[in-house]
Amino acid sequence: MTEATASHPTAMRPRSRGPRRWQPYALSSPAVVITTCVFAASMAILLTYSFRTVSGGTLAPGHTTATWRDTLGSEFFWTIIFRTLKLGALTAVITAVIGYPMAYGLYRLRSPALRAVAYVVIFSPLMTSIIVRLYGWSLVLGDGGFINNLLMRLHLIDRPIRILYEFSAVVVGLVHILLPFMIFPIVSALSQLDPMLEQASNDLGARWYTTFRRVTFPLTIPGLVAGLQLVFALAISSFATPALLGGGRVEVLGNQIYDSVGNLDWPGAAVDSYFLLAISLAAIALFTSALRFRSAHTYGRR
Repeated sequence: MTEATASHPTAMRPRSRGPRRWQPYALSSPAVVITTCVFAASMAILLTYSFRTVSGGTLAPGHTTATWRDTLGSEFFWTIIFRTLKLGALTAVITAVIGYPMAYGLYRLRSPALRAVAYVVIFSPLMTSIIVRLYGWSLVLGDGGFINNLLMRLHLIDRPIRILYEFSAVVVGLVHILLPFMIFPIVSALSQLDPMLEQASNDLGARWYTTFRRVTFPLTIPGLVAGLQLVFALAISSFATPALLGGGRVEVLGNQIYDSVGNLDWPGAAVDSYFLLAISLAAIALFTSALRFRSAHTYGRR
């Protein structure tokens, strides 16, 4: 052993290579490629279907833009689009108003046992079939259901009011079904908060609502936006809830696609599917752009 190697024992060790940053990408690339190819292929098939016509229950040869022209020129179709957007917006706003306080309450629970019970109560409906939950709501919202019976016993109404098979019933059902998808991102954002920030705010003399308004809520807006994106996308694409609680009277884009497929109207279903995809992507882009603009404006102002 030379003097140089004796004075520097690390000289005999092999050089440790840095982290192989390409390995995660190499491992995930097959799944990404397969998923992208399947999605692109399905979109291409839908696009070709949208330029076809149906004759005798089968696709007729040739291509035409008749389905696109009839859809874009239909007043009924734009009414469905507006109702779908209204349903998604109302559901997202109501779930946010209800879900944020619930998520904040879960975050503030210090007892692990109570927190576990709260998680089970909130997320257990996800383990129940959506059809079972919707039929339960039909019993509650029907003319002889719990709500009408309660209002009549309290002498607030003289006869049952129609709640079931209305737009409001669909909103109630979707809020109940999609509420966990709003709570979970907010709870995740709250759990990432540094407790020292709130403690510093309290030490500086801020009251709890000032701390919440200027510290907690601004830092959890990304979780709220993620919940809004999830709920809005799931609400506008729903078809079981509008079908069962709407009773065929609340026609939205998801029902339109389902009915078109059932009637073997593949071109109409393809056109409607592209509109549904466009609305979902536009909503996600809008929420993301608003969040980035707010972050840039906030940090730029600081």
